[in-house]
Amino acid sequence: MQAPDSRAALAAIGWRLDAPWPRLESGQRVARVAAQHRAGYVLHDGAATFNAQPAPAFLRKSLPAAQRPAVGDFVIAREGAPPQIESILPRRSLLERAAAGERYARQPIAANVDTVCVLMGLDGDFNPARAQRYLALIEGSGAQAVVVLTKADAHPGHAAHIAQLARALPADTAVLALNAKDAAACALLAPWLQPGATLALVGSSGAGKSTLTNTLLGSERQATAAVRASDSRGRHTTTHRALLPLPGGACLIDTPGMRELKLTGSEDLAQYADIEALAAQCRFSDCAHGNEPGCAVRAALDSGELAPARWNAYRKLRAERDEQEAALEAQLRRSGKPAPRLLGRRQRER
Repeated sequence: MQAPDSRAALAAIGWRLDAPWPRLESGQRVARVAAQHRAGYVLHDGAATFNAQPAPAFLRKSLPAAQRPAVGDFVIAREGAPPQIESILPRRSLLERAAAGERYARQPIAANVDTVCVLMGLDGDFNPARAQRYLALIEGSGAQAVVVLTKADAHPGHAAHIAQLARALPADTAVLALNAKDAAACALLAPWLQPGATLALVGSSGAGKSTLTNTLLGSERQATAAVRASDSRGRHTTTHRALLPLPGGACLIDTPGMRELKLTGSEDLAQYADIEALAAQCRFSDCAHGNEPGCAVRAALDSGELAPARWNAYRKLRAERDEQEAALEAQLRRSGKPAPRLLGRRQRER
């Protein structure tokens, strides 16, 4: 069995000491998934990393991706040559997206994350609508979102960008502007980098995720590359998700740049609670928010209370969310499985 002081070692890579400790058999130990490759997994036990293979149960083609080990998961591994991942311990959060392609499938991005930093460059990469899309995915994951604007050194007049995000995002969303190459970035992110915390970096290629990772690590561990002048996009210098312990006791998960960011269908769109509250005030429950009499949404648009850009972004995200929800329900009907999260959300929206 794993020694009791192993919990303290695991705490250095994100284990919460108040979490229930699993019952372990002889030859078993708890570790965290640090990376996933085609050939298997890299696990971290708080002291060192080691390679491991998934148990045969995780290799079934019919098993949803969310039920397989993901980077950030705490797992029970059995000693062997090689060691084998036997089970996944309960997650406190799971960030996922819908996978690219026509067939509905969810793709886990990272597990047991406390904060997700959405990186956007203050160049051609700046896109408030993309930040809204990221927040829609993050809000249901169990993690907190922070928007980080990079390349502040090259774009010192970024107050207008921050103001634009303030109009597009919920008032309680933290927005920072920094130079990812400057050690001062560590101090700006310190509130989310407490010992035992796990921070994930997401964003487009070229946004500065690998550069910021190197700054937080205090060493050049992740490859970086210049961005194209035409569209401010970069090459995929990060090719797989990796969990990296930081010097201050927190953990960082760097992710590859995402060119396609699809909703899963389970999003609450809580960042648009103000719009949904307006819609609830419409005279007719099935109001399409066009020319119907007594439409509170149309009145808010006409008075300037609701910005047209925010309304259009909400409509686009909700339409995509509903389309993905329909695809998920069709898949669940075929498999005979219920959709408790969807049913719970519908009850709240009524």
